[in-house]
Amino acid sequence: MENIRVETSQNVQISYKVASVGERIVASLLDGLFLFVLYMVLAFIVGSTGGPSPILYVFFIIPMFYSLLFETFMDGQSPGKKVMKIKVSRIDGGAPRFSHYFVRWLFRLVDMLLTSYICAILTVVIGGKGQRLGDLLAETCVIRIGKKIQLENTILEKLPEDYELSFPEASRLTEKDLRLIRKVITQLASLDDPIEKVQFGLRARKRVMEQLDIVTQMKPDLFFVCLLRDYNYLYRTKKL
Repeated sequence: MENIRVETSQNVQISYKVASVGERIVASLLDGLFLFVLYMVLAFIVGSTGGPSPILYVFFIIPMFYSLLFETFMDGQSPGKKVMKIKVSRIDGGAPRFSHYFVRWLFRLVDMLLTSYICAILTVVIGGKGQRLGDLLAETCVIRIGKKIQLENTILEKLPEDYELSFPEASRLTEKDLRLIRKVITQLASLDDPIEKVQFGLRARKRVMEQLDIVTQMKPDLFFVCLLRDYNYLYRTKKL
């Protein structure tokens, strides 16, 4: 599977790995297990109450909209996707809206039910971008995601007592900015092609410099690490 580049709201491109067919199949199996348990619980309720009541029919309909409901309210993830650390993303990098999830759900009938998953597997494998038919029409894909970085994770690094602040502008960084910088640092470390690494680093540095009104010739990887350390320093000294 190939990588897909997603452009953030700060206009910095982050590369994600497309979820493999195996990961998506396991996520579907886990969701199937979850639904099976749900059906068993509902069947037990019906049996223990001596017969079906009108309200229980509503609960039997809910599994039909299982993926649509969970992806809408869990930021592109179902329970199975969450366990497998994969999620639905738009190809253009924006956050999927309900219409995107609805198109994906609508074409599950063709992708999975009518063709026994054959159509979904073939389109995902042949396309190379993790897109089944529903994804192609909704302009979405399924990507791998890493562990989310909480604000506290950016202030764990111990700084020397004589640490000197380089960029006071770091005080303007938000939690969202901190997560983005962490992603950029990880991306820089993962790139093997030196030319691609330099180009990506310079582009990302330029965007952040423009956002914070910073002028520096510091190497991109050092610049981003320095920004995090400066934020750590300001946080610890209560200057934020």
